[in-house]
Amino acid sequence: MTLPVRMSTISTHQITVSDMMCNGCEDTIQDEIRHEPGVRRVSANHIEETVEIEGTDDMDVDALVQKINELGFTASRD
Repeated sequence: MTLPVRMSTISTHQITVSDMMCNGCEDTIQDEIRHEPGVRRVSANHIEETVEIEGTDDMDVDALVQKINELGFTASRD
């Protein structure tokens, strides 16, 4: 018997982080977020004040925003 294969959809989300100041801030966010469920790729940019996250259907973007806030930054979902 063959089980049906569920295809995950990959989507990209952008989060605004207004108080990233340096490459160290980018590294902190990227290191924490890349291990969260569903996350495939994360790219933080302190100059543009953005974090771009690519992931599957099981990625919880609101939880990722909360995680960034818990790291001491001010994040909001666009």
